[in-house]
Amino acid sequence: MTSLGIPPTAAGAATTVPVERIALHPNARANTDDAGATLLFLGPRGLSLGVLTPGVAAAVALLADRPSSEDDLHRAVLDRDGEGALLKLPALLQRLRAGGWLGTTLEVAGRPVLALRPLAPPAPLARGTAAPDPATRRLSRFAVLRREGEHTVLESPLAAVAADLLDPALAALVAALPHHEVGALPPGGARALELLARHGLLVDPEQEDADPDRAKWSPHELWFHGRTRAGRHDLPYGGTYWRAAAEPPLPVVRPSFDGPTVDLPRPDLDAVRRADPPLTDVLEGRRSVRAHDDTKPLTLAQLGEFLYRTARNRAVLHEDRQEVGDRPYPSGGRCHELELYPLVNNVVGVPPGLYHYDPRDHRLERAAEPGPAVGRLSEIARATALMSTPPQVVLLVSARFGRVMWKYQTMGYALVLKHVGVLYQTMYLVATAMGLGGCGLGGGDSDLFALATGNRWEREGTVGEFLLGTVGPEPNTAVPGGPGGGRP
Repeated sequence: MTSLGIPPTAAGAATTVPVERIALHPNARANTDDAGATLLFLGPRGLSLGVLTPGVAAAVALLADRPSSEDDLHRAVLDRDGEGALLKLPALLQRLRAGGWLGTTLEVAGRPVLALRPLAPPAPLARGTAAPDPATRRLSRFAVLRREGEHTVLESPLAAVAADLLDPALAALVAALPHHEVGALPPGGARALELLARHGLLVDPEQEDADPDRAKWSPHELWFHGRTRAGRHDLPYGGTYWRAAAEPPLPVVRPSFDGPTVDLPRPDLDAVRRADPPLTDVLEGRRSVRAHDDTKPLTLAQLGEFLYRTARNRAVLHEDRQEVGDRPYPSGGRCHELELYPLVNNVVGVPPGLYHYDPRDHRLERAAEPGPAVGRLSEIARATALMSTPPQVVLLVSARFGRVMWKYQTMGYALVLKHVGVLYQTMYLVATAMGLGGCGLGGGDSDLFALATGNRWEREGTVGEFLLGTVGPEPNTAVPGGPGGGRP
């Protein structure tokens, strides 16, 4: 294994003793209030250090300026406050470490090889053992190695730090565990592994795999959970409008397809209010219906009423630097990025095919003719729900991701999925009130949808599927297993 980027000295030897330096998080800011107290800020977090002595204030300034050794910090205190003030420094450093304010840089021969950036205050899930055995340690199954700029970053949703592997040899060493010979560790390698293990990035695989709480999680799901909630990362979060300087926002109403259109009847909402059952009856009567009555299929009027009551655009407004919409279901920031694509198999008055619902003009636009991709989308929905015949309508729910991600940072996709949930419930309740059968599905094929519509799946992709039809004669029972199974 190549040494960790260590340049030779003038005598041809290398200085191999690793040196650790500490610094405040690079995004932390230090200010002084009117009373003279030193305040630290990092994103939404803040910490008051109180009124500091000149020496301790100089030490904090060093931490904010550059990675420093503890000897450097001691000298700053000693030179200004005298020997009696040295006892204040360990307590301050412990407080900063416990709060997730301090990062550590490991240097070999004056060159940084590893930098640990704090993401959050240390938590029990983020701590490994203090003395790792390199012969048994390897990457956590939740850890991810990725490129950032010119170096490699090691991260895990279970760790309270991110590790910048600043030397390629260290990245190779980490990736090679546990096959690397302990005796052949490069200079600084043992200490680097110890730091990575202490922070939960390297683990004993037997212990990790035996943890019943972690065993339930797949890596991508735990990453998604950890990164789309605040508290376990240092990423910008929420409605930051982070793409505003790079591109204009998407319009609230999707541009129309060029295919033929089908105008939909508009229901009389006053008549609907008089005829609808009470809300409690609708809630208690809600069921997932997986059998359609093809002798009495959906009609154009029923499909039109259903779409009008669930997904029409009631208004277009201009606020928050972008167009926003108003529809029957709620949407974060009124983004309303969700689109409905009725895949029609059996509706009186509507030829079979894949349509897009225009929520502004209340009409169907032909998005794709019947064909292999459309047929496969229908078949996947049928099989997912364990239906014996094709569903009368499969409502493919897509998201125009840019509508949300132009404004919301880090948690945009999580917000999309929340919107899918409230749309599902809205469709369930309207279907129940209309005496129709609805069934939300747990998954689908975004690539097939992209193939059928010509959409790039990362620009607009399916995020939900909902079956709609007239209620069939079969008893409505729960379906065990499968993405469409669960409670009736």
